[in-house]
Amino acid sequence: MRDYDVVIVGAGVVGCAIARRLSFTTARVALLEAATDVGEGASKGNTGIATSGADCPPGSLEAELVRRSSPGWEALCASLDTPFRRIGGLVLARTAAEEAALTGLLAQARANGCAAGIVSGERARELEPMATPAARAALHVPGDGIVDPLRLTLGYAELADRNGVDVRLGSPVTGFRAVGDRLTHVETPHGALHATFVVNAAGIEADTISHLAGGEPFRTWPRQGQYWLLDREIGARFRAIVGGVPTAGSRGVYCVPTTHASLLLGPTARDGSDRADRAVDRESLDAVFEAAGGLVPGLDRRWAIKTFAANRPASEPEYRIGADRERANLVHAAGIRSTGVSSSPAVAELVHEALAGAGAPVLDERPGAATASLEPVPRLLGHPDPSALVARDPGYGDVVCPCEQVTAAEVDAALRMRLPPRSVDGLRKRTHAAAGRCQGAMCLAALVRRVEARA
Repeated sequence: MRDYDVVIVGAGVVGCAIARRLSFTTARVALLEAATDVGEGASKGNTGIATSGADCPPGSLEAELVRRSSPGWEALCASLDTPFRRIGGLVLARTAAEEAALTGLLAQARANGCAAGIVSGERARELEPMATPAARAALHVPGDGIVDPLRLTLGYAELADRNGVDVRLGSPVTGFRAVGDRLTHVETPHGALHATFVVNAAGIEADTISHLAGGEPFRTWPRQGQYWLLDREIGARFRAIVGGVPTAGSRGVYCVPTTHASLLLGPTARDGSDRADRAVDRESLDAVFEAAGGLVPGLDRRWAIKTFAANRPASEPEYRIGADRERANLVHAAGIRSTGVSSSPAVAELVHEALAGAGAPVLDERPGAATASLEPVPRLLGHPDPSALVARDPGYGDVVCPCEQVTAAEVDAALRMRLPPRSVDGLRKRTHAAAGRCQGAMCLAALVRRVEARA
């Protein structure tokens, strides 16, 4: 049994961000994840928008943490070898009522300290030529960006592991031991870990973890989002994120160009009870495509390469971050809904502050801690000088995934990571192999052989 100053439960984007932040300290830290890879929950299925906070409720903790995080995206993603582009967003108003609503959205953005402005429909189409001619006006938010959420989560975890965090995958928490009002051990199928402090970053299962720990009662539930993924033939034409005027119950459907030049349409927002339900249905997908088509009339289903669903955690209240009322050494990072990616850097800082305030030994910085990933892995796709890559490593001349132009050199680099892929799906997260228009039909066998050879 090993002793840890802090045990983090949950290796989604929030848990991994916390692990990275604590890895800069001298604290002994473990990160536990029930799945066999990081980012298998809500972090695996979101829009990849790094919002600047214009649409967050003014005065909320969510708005504060998103705004704290936004200015640092370029530097953070560069340090984690993670794609990021600050392309801006447009909220299109197509009716007189929607145009009138832009004034309130602008006031909300300014209340959150976000640069924003109302532009004419003509100017909106200059910023994004794909936008509908029906747009009368739009709210332009130049600070919004797009990020690869899977690479971000992996980047957080890789750096944490490099700095000594004990990342334990396939280790679900089955219980806790306590003495008085303090937790003493975290139990897993592989044994118990002695923990001086525990951080609950378990996403949809955060209420389960709090219950097992004897902490304060609260409820989380799955809010399902369904998406279309369209090919880069259309995605590469987009210059900005495009959305509609939000309703009382939803932020609505977005057209989001990804960092890989594909296009996401979605999500829906439907509360449910089955936390494992990731099924799509025709009615919901049809509604998403119809809504997206109202924003961008040129969309065509022949570009569709995938549909999928993901569950994000809903709770009341949202953004439950801080010390538990029942367990003196339990800190929650729970109820972090769809803006979890956008707020993750600042959430990690707030959890660090909460741990320090509770007496955890997290104030001393670790001498020589790495603050960035090792040398970034160049990508063949979009590289300005492919011949230079081949001269550097002949593996760049062996294209394993034709659709995404992923090479043997990139696959081998992923297999050498501190947290290497254990499956083709894990390899897809790290390299984007098998994520293109054929969804692995042409490269699956070769990828399986490479993963199994390193197993």
